Amino acid sequence: MSDEKDWLPTEKNIEDYELLKDMLDSQKREFDLLSKKKPDDQLNKMKLKMVNRVLEPLKKICENEPSYMFLDTLNEDEMPTYSDVVLIISQYETALDEFKETHHFRDDYRLEHRWMTQEYPPDYYGGEDEGDEGEE
Repeated sequence: MSDEKDWLPTEKNIEDYELLKDMLDSQKREFDLLSKKKPDDQLNKMKLKMVNRVLEPLKKICENEPSYMFLDTLNEDEMPTYSDVVLIISQYETALDEFKETHHFRDDYRLEHRWMTQEYPPDYYGGEDEGDEGEE
């Protein structure tokens, strides 16, 4: 791995990202609706736990990203409102967009878009044929 990239996600991180991103999108739609009706109503404990079950692993995936310091989970002691949840989910959406922008790219060797992971770093495919050059 190159010095300029200290950390890459694992294939498992990407699987989790894809599953949890969809769940977060679904939660965002629901809380957008609730927030429009009653922005200052508080979550109940069940909703809070459901949201945190998505936020906590996403926060872990982003722990090596610059946006990590801005990612919060919901605190039961402060029982957030629906509008608070929309704000927090929006921060996660931005962080996840940046995560994808950083670790997903067009691989010119394979002519496709793919994730850069520990198992398949940016030069993974390009390096396979380098040793074959000049061997004729």
